[in-house]
Amino acid sequence: WQTERGLKLGSVYTYRRHLEAHFLPTFGDRPVGEVTALDLNAWLDALEESKGHTGAAQIHRVVAALFKWATGDAAELPRTFTPWLLTSPVPPLAARRLRRPNLPQRNRETLTDAELSALADLMPEADRLAVLLSGWCALRIGEVLALRRRHVTTDPDGTAWVRVESQVQARGSGVREESPKSDAGRREVPVPPVIAADLAAHLDTHAAPGPDGLLFPRVGGGNGLNNPNTVRKRFNAALKALNAHRAEAGENPVENFTWHGLRHTALTRLGQAGATTAELKAYAGHSDGKSVEVYQHAERRRLAALVQDV
Repeated sequence: WQTERGLKLGSVYTYRRHLEAHFLPTFGDRPVGEVTALDLNAWLDALEESKGHTGAAQIHRVVAALFKWATGDAAELPRTFTPWLLTSPVPPLAARRLRRPNLPQRNRETLTDAELSALADLMPEADRLAVLLSGWCALRIGEVLALRRRHVTTDPDGTAWVRVESQVQARGSGVREESPKSDAGRREVPVPPVIAADLAAHLDTHAAPGPDGLLFPRVGGGNGLNNPNTVRKRFNAALKALNAHRAEAGENPVENFTWHGLRHTALTRLGQAGATTAELKAYAGHSDGKSVEVYQHAERRRLAALVQDV
Protein backbone atom coordinates (compact mmCIF):
# COMPACT_ATOMS: atom_id res chain seq x y z
CA TRP A 1 0.00 0.00 0.00
CA GLN A 2 2.77 2.44 0.91
CA THR A 3 4.66 1.60 -2.28
CA GLU A 4 1.55 2.08 -4.41
CA ARG A 5 0.85 5.50 -2.88
CA GLY A 6 4.35 6.65 -3.83
CA LEU A 7 6.26 6.54 -0.54
CA LYS A 8 10.03 6.76 -1.00
CA LEU A 9 11.84 3.44 -1.41
CA GLY A 10 14.08 4.17 1.58
CA SER A 11 11.09 4.75 3.86
CA VAL A 12 9.35 1.56 2.71
CA TYR A 13 12.59 -0.33 3.30
CA THR A 14 12.87 1.06 6.84
CA TYR A 15 9.26 0.18 7.66
CA ARG A 16 9.72 -3.34 6.34
CA ARG A 17 12.90 -3.81 8.40
CA HIS A 18 11.15 -2.62 11.57
CA LEU A 19 8.33 -5.11 11.06
CA GLU A 20 10.51 -8.06 10.05
CA ALA A 21 13.02 -7.54 12.86
CA HIS A 22 10.76 -6.62 15.77
CA PHE A 23 7.07 -7.32 15.14
CA LEU A 24 6.66 -10.36 12.90
CA PRO A 25 8.86 -12.68 15.02
CA THR A 26 6.29 -12.31 17.82
CA PHE A 27 3.00 -11.89 15.95
CA GLY A 28 3.69 -13.00 12.38
CA ASP A 29 1.87 -16.34 12.62
CA ARG A 30 -1.13 -15.01 14.52
CA PRO A 31 -4.41 -13.95 12.87
CA VAL A 32 -4.76 -10.16 12.90
CA GLY A 33 -7.93 -10.23 14.97
CA GLU A 34 -6.25 -12.22 17.75
CA VAL A 35 -3.57 -9.61 18.51
CA THR A 36 -4.78 -7.87 21.66
CA ALA A 37 -3.87 -4.63 23.40
CA LEU A 38 -2.61 -6.69 26.36
CA ASP A 39 -0.28 -8.60 24.05
CA LEU A 40 0.99 -5.38 22.49
CA ASN A 41 1.57 -3.74 25.87
CA ALA A 42 3.80 -6.62 26.94
CA TRP A 43 5.57 -6.52 23.58
CA LEU A 44 6.18 -2.76 23.91
CA ASP A 45 7.60 -3.20 27.42
CA ALA A 46 10.13 -5.70 26.09
CA LEU A 47 10.84 -3.53 23.04
CA GLU A 48 11.56 -0.43 25.15
CA GLU A 49 13.81 -2.51 27.38
CA SER A 50 15.93 -3.61 24.41
CA LYS A 51 15.72 -0.60 22.07
CA GLY A 52 15.21 2.31 24.45
CA HIS A 53 12.22 4.61 24.30
CA THR A 54 13.26 6.47 21.15
CA GLY A 55 13.99 3.30 19.18
CA ALA A 56 10.77 1.66 20.37
CA ALA A 57 8.75 4.74 19.41
CA GLN A 58 9.91 4.49 15.78
CA ILE A 59 8.82 0.85 15.58
CA HIS A 60 5.57 1.61 17.40
CA ARG A 61 4.66 4.18 14.72
CA VAL A 62 5.06 1.59 11.97
CA VAL A 63 2.98 -1.00 13.80
CA ALA A 64 0.31 1.59 14.61
CA ALA A 65 0.15 2.53 10.92
CA LEU A 66 -0.14 -1.14 9.99
CA PHE A 67 -3.20 -1.63 12.18
CA LYS A 68 -4.65 1.70 11.10
CA TRP A 69 -4.58 0.32 7.57
CA ALA A 70 -6.29 -2.86 8.79
CA THR A 71 -9.18 -0.79 10.21
CA GLY A 72 -9.63 0.95 6.86
CA ASP A 73 -8.73 4.33 8.34
CA ALA A 74 -5.50 4.89 6.39
CA ALA A 75 -5.15 7.54 3.70
CA GLU A 76 -5.83 6.83 0.03
CA LEU A 77 -7.43 3.41 0.47
CA PRO A 78 -9.92 2.49 -2.26
CA ARG A 79 -13.62 2.73 -1.44
CA THR A 80 -13.93 -1.00 -2.03
CA PHE A 81 -11.48 -1.81 0.79
CA THR A 82 -13.01 -4.12 3.40
CA PRO A 83 -11.64 -3.46 6.92
CA TRP A 84 -10.08 -6.39 8.74
CA LEU A 85 -10.74 -4.87 12.20
CA LEU A 86 -13.22 -2.48 13.79
CA THR A 87 -10.61 -0.80 16.01
CA SER A 88 -6.84 -0.92 16.39
CA PRO A 89 -5.46 -2.78 19.44
CA VAL A 90 -2.20 -0.78 19.40
CA PRO A 91 -1.92 1.22 22.66
CA PRO A 92 -0.77 4.86 22.38
CA LEU A 93 2.72 5.68 23.53
CA ALA A 94 1.82 9.06 25.08
CA ALA A 95 0.62 7.63 28.39
CA ARG A 96 3.55 5.22 28.54
CA ARG A 97 5.98 8.09 28.07
CA LEU A 98 4.67 9.81 31.18
CA ARG A 99 5.57 6.77 33.28
CA ARG A 100 9.20 6.77 32.20
CA PRO A 101 12.14 9.03 33.11
CA ASN A 102 13.37 11.54 30.59
CA LEU A 103 16.06 9.94 28.45
CA PRO A 104 18.84 11.77 26.59
CA GLN A 105 17.65 12.95 23.19
CA ARG A 106 19.88 13.32 20.19
CA ASN A 107 20.85 16.65 18.68
CA ARG A 108 19.45 18.84 21.46
CA GLU A 109 22.87 20.44 21.74
CA THR A 110 23.94 23.02 19.16
CA LEU A 111 27.51 23.83 18.18
CA THR A 112 29.10 27.22 18.50
CA ASP A 113 30.66 28.69 15.38
CA ALA A 114 34.10 27.77 16.72
CA GLU A 115 33.04 24.18 17.46
CA LEU A 116 31.52 23.82 14.00
CA SER A 117 34.73 25.06 12.39
CA ALA A 118 36.85 22.75 14.54
CA LEU A 119 34.68 19.75 13.65
CA ALA A 120 34.91 20.54 9.95
CA ASP A 121 38.70 20.82 10.20
CA LEU A 122 38.85 17.30 11.64
CA MET A 123 37.11 15.83 8.58
CA PRO A 124 39.06 14.65 5.52
CA GLU A 125 39.78 17.73 3.41
CA ALA A 126 37.36 16.66 0.66
CA ASP A 127 34.51 16.36 3.21
CA ARG A 128 35.22 19.55 5.16
CA LEU A 129 32.78 21.73 3.18
CA ALA A 130 30.01 19.14 3.60
CA VAL A 131 30.00 19.76 7.36
CA LEU A 132 30.01 23.52 6.83
CA LEU A 133 27.10 23.40 4.37
CA SER A 134 25.00 21.39 6.81
CA GLY A 135 26.03 23.49 9.79
CA TRP A 136 25.46 26.87 8.11
CA CYS A 137 22.90 26.19 5.36
CA ALA A 138 20.84 23.50 7.17
CA LEU A 139 21.22 20.95 4.38
CA ARG A 140 20.55 17.28 5.08
CA ILE A 141 23.44 14.93 4.39
CA GLY A 142 21.68 13.45 1.35
CA GLU A 143 21.06 16.93 -0.04
CA VAL A 144 24.71 17.88 0.41
CA LEU A 145 25.94 14.76 -1.37
CA ALA A 146 23.59 15.38 -4.33
CA LEU A 147 24.92 18.89 -5.04
CA ARG A 148 26.50 19.44 -8.46
CA ARG A 149 28.41 22.38 -9.88
CA ARG A 150 25.32 23.63 -11.74
CA HIS A 151 23.54 23.94 -8.40
CA VAL A 152 25.93 26.68 -7.26
CA THR A 153 25.22 30.19 -8.53
CA THR A 154 26.37 33.69 -7.61
CA ASP A 155 24.33 36.91 -7.62
CA PRO A 156 25.71 40.17 -9.06
CA ASP A 157 26.22 41.35 -5.47
CA GLY A 158 28.49 38.37 -4.80
CA THR A 159 26.02 36.27 -2.77
CA ALA A 160 26.48 32.57 -3.46
CA TRP A 161 23.48 30.21 -3.54
CA VAL A 162 23.09 26.44 -3.55
CA ARG A 163 20.03 24.89 -5.19
CA VAL A 164 18.61 21.68 -3.72
CA GLU A 165 16.91 19.50 -6.36
CA SER A 166 17.55 15.97 -5.15
CA GLN A 167 19.04 13.85 -2.38
CA VAL A 168 21.32 10.81 -2.15
CA GLN A 169 19.90 7.79 -0.32
CA ALA A 170 21.36 4.39 0.48
CA ARG A 171 18.50 2.64 2.29
CA GLY A 172 16.82 -0.26 0.56
CA SER A 173 18.65 -0.84 -2.73
CA GLY A 174 22.08 0.73 -2.69
CA VAL A 175 23.26 4.29 -3.29
CA ARG A 176 20.93 6.26 -5.54
CA GLU A 177 19.73 9.78 -6.27
CA GLU A 178 16.07 10.59 -5.81
CA SER A 179 13.76 13.56 -5.47
CA PRO A 180 13.27 15.33 -2.09
CA LYS A 181 10.61 14.03 0.28
CA SER A 182 8.27 16.91 -0.66
CA ASP A 183 8.05 19.83 -3.05
CA ALA A 184 9.17 22.10 -0.21
CA GLY A 185 12.49 20.26 -0.24
CA ARG A 186 13.32 21.84 -3.60
CA ARG A 187 14.77 25.20 -2.67
CA GLU A 188 17.62 27.67 -3.02
CA VAL A 189 19.65 28.56 0.05
CA PRO A 190 22.04 31.51 0.38
CA VAL A 191 25.57 30.65 1.46
CA PRO A 192 26.69 32.77 4.44
CA PRO A 193 29.74 34.94 3.71
CA VAL A 194 31.63 33.17 6.49
CA ILE A 195 31.94 30.01 4.33
CA ALA A 196 31.82 31.57 0.84
CA ALA A 197 35.60 31.30 0.47
CA ASP A 198 35.49 27.65 1.60
CA LEU A 199 32.91 26.93 -1.11
CA ALA A 200 35.02 28.59 -3.81
CA ALA A 201 38.15 26.72 -2.71
CA HIS A 202 36.30 23.40 -2.67
CA LEU A 203 35.01 23.95 -6.22
CA ASP A 204 38.57 24.61 -7.37
CA THR A 205 40.06 21.59 -5.64
CA HIS A 206 37.62 18.76 -4.91
CA ALA A 207 34.47 18.95 -7.07
CA ALA A 208 34.20 16.76 -10.16
CA PRO A 209 34.53 18.65 -13.48
CA GLY A 210 31.66 19.89 -15.66
CA PRO A 211 28.20 21.28 -14.84
CA ASP A 212 27.05 17.87 -13.59
CA GLY A 213 30.18 17.33 -11.54
CA LEU A 214 29.35 16.37 -7.96
CA LEU A 215 30.70 18.62 -5.23
CA PHE A 216 31.43 15.52 -3.14
CA PRO A 217 32.12 12.59 -5.50
CA ARG A 218 33.07 9.18 -4.14
CA VAL A 219 36.79 8.84 -3.52
CA GLY A 220 38.33 7.13 -6.53
CA GLY A 221 34.94 6.90 -8.18
CA GLY A 222 35.12 9.63 -10.82
CA ASN A 223 31.74 11.32 -10.58
CA GLY A 224 30.16 8.51 -8.56
CA LEU A 225 27.73 9.19 -5.73
CA ASN A 226 29.08 9.14 -2.19
CA ASN A 227 27.41 6.77 0.26
CA PRO A 228 25.89 8.79 3.15
CA ASN A 229 26.82 6.02 5.58
CA THR A 230 30.48 6.25 4.57
CA VAL A 231 30.52 10.02 5.13
CA ARG A 232 28.72 9.58 8.47
CA LYS A 233 31.49 7.22 9.62
CA ARG A 234 34.08 9.90 8.86
CA PHE A 235 31.94 12.42 10.70
CA ASN A 236 31.66 10.18 13.76
CA ALA A 237 35.45 9.77 13.77
CA ALA A 238 35.87 13.56 13.58
CA LEU A 239 33.38 14.05 16.42
CA LYS A 240 35.27 11.51 18.52
CA ALA A 241 38.51 13.40 17.86
CA LEU A 242 36.82 16.70 18.77
CA ASN A 243 35.64 15.27 22.07
CA ALA A 244 39.14 13.97 22.79
CA HIS A 245 40.51 17.50 22.30
CA ARG A 246 37.76 18.90 24.53
CA ALA A 247 38.57 16.35 27.26
CA GLU A 248 42.24 17.37 27.16
CA ALA A 249 41.16 20.98 27.63
CA GLY A 250 38.88 20.04 30.53
CA GLU A 251 35.72 20.78 28.53
CA ASN A 252 32.54 18.71 28.38
CA PRO A 253 32.04 16.45 25.34
CA VAL A 254 29.46 17.04 22.62
CA GLU A 255 27.07 14.19 23.39
CA ASN A 256 24.18 12.53 21.54
CA PHE A 257 25.11 14.43 18.39
CA THR A 258 24.69 13.16 14.82
CA TRP A 259 25.06 14.71 11.39
CA HIS A 260 21.46 15.92 11.64
CA GLY A 261 22.57 18.00 14.60
CA LEU A 262 24.44 20.23 12.12
CA ARG A 263 21.11 21.09 10.49
CA HIS A 264 19.62 21.70 13.93
CA THR A 265 22.52 24.05 14.69
CA ALA A 266 21.96 26.05 11.50
CA LEU A 267 18.22 26.44 12.01
CA THR A 268 18.62 27.35 15.68
CA ARG A 269 21.07 30.07 14.64
CA LEU A 270 18.46 31.45 12.23
CA GLY A 271 15.76 31.30 14.90
CA GLN A 272 17.98 33.22 17.29
CA ALA A 273 18.52 35.84 14.57
CA GLY A 274 14.74 36.41 14.46
CA ALA A 275 13.71 34.34 11.42
CA THR A 276 9.94 33.96 10.98
CA THR A 277 8.19 30.62 10.63
CA ALA A 278 7.84 31.16 6.87
CA GLU A 279 11.54 31.98 6.55
CA LEU A 280 12.57 28.92 8.54
CA LYS A 281 10.29 26.70 6.46
CA ALA A 282 11.79 28.05 3.23
CA TYR A 283 15.35 27.65 4.47
CA ALA A 284 14.83 24.17 5.90
CA GLY A 285 12.64 22.81 3.11
CA HIS A 286 9.79 21.95 5.50
CA SER A 287 6.19 21.90 4.27
CA ASP A 288 4.60 22.67 7.66
CA GLY A 289 5.27 25.12 10.45
CA LYS A 290 5.25 22.59 13.29
CA SER A 291 8.58 21.16 12.17
CA VAL A 292 10.36 24.48 12.68
CA GLU A 293 8.64 25.64 15.87
CA VAL A 294 11.47 24.24 17.98
CA TYR A 295 13.88 26.76 16.47
CA GLN A 296 11.60 29.66 17.34
CA HIS A 297 11.35 28.25 20.84
CA ALA A 298 15.11 28.67 21.02
CA GLU A 299 14.58 32.31 20.09
CA ARG A 300 12.00 32.73 22.86
CA ARG A 301 14.48 31.37 25.41
CA ARG A 302 17.13 33.78 24.15
CA LEU A 303 14.76 36.74 24.51
CA ALA A 304 13.80 35.64 28.00
CA ALA A 305 17.49 35.54 28.94
CA LEU A 306 18.07 38.97 27.46
CA VAL A 307 15.41 40.70 29.55
CA GLN A 308 17.07 39.48 32.73
CA ASP A 309 19.77 42.10 32.13
CA VAL A 310 17.40 44.97 31.32
